Amino acid sequence: MAVAIEQLQDTHRALIEAVQSGDWQQVGDLDRLCRELVSQAMAEPERNDQDLADALDSLLSTYREVTALVQAIQGKLAEELQDLQRSKQSARVYQMFS
Repeated sequence: MAVAIEQLQDTHRALIEAVQSGDWQQVGDLDRLCRELVSQAMAEPERNDQDLADALDSLLSTYREVTALVQAIQGKLAEELQDLQRSKQSARVYQMFS
């Protein structure tokens, strides 16, 4: 297996661990590294296309899961922000009449 593909797989595993631990800074760093490694793997003249396709398919699956997770977190944060804004409005109304 080509070195770039092995590095991509290792980085992919680290990305999964970072997502599971909620380390979003690390997720961003690993995302950038994954993109670089994909480019390197694609440029390797002696690459095994099937190994690369398998690695990319696995990475794609992970990115779909991460995207769904981030969207769920975004929705939860949006709800919390709306609740906070409603609470602030209620406090202002209460202060007006007290």
